[in-house]
Amino acid sequence: MVLNVSISSPPDREYLVADIMLDDSLQIAEVNIESGTLEIEIYEHPERVPWSLDFEGFYTAMKQAKLSLQEVYEKND
Repeated sequence: MVLNVSISSPPDREYLVADIMLDDSLQIAEVNIESGTLEIEIYEHPERVPWSLDFEGFYTAMKQAKLSLQEVYEKND
């Protein structure tokens, strides 16, 4: 299983978000700055069971999401 991060612009958000995807097909979480600080929304597993993720892989994806969003908004300042 591979976790990937991509930046997107969902229609229900004012700001860009970082989507954390599993194998490019299943969204696990979204990192956003709607409240002015970084927040994460973790989505329910489609089979309604707990997520079981590699700690280092998820930690790396979270850091990448944070850095990607910071990079986008620092360029626009």
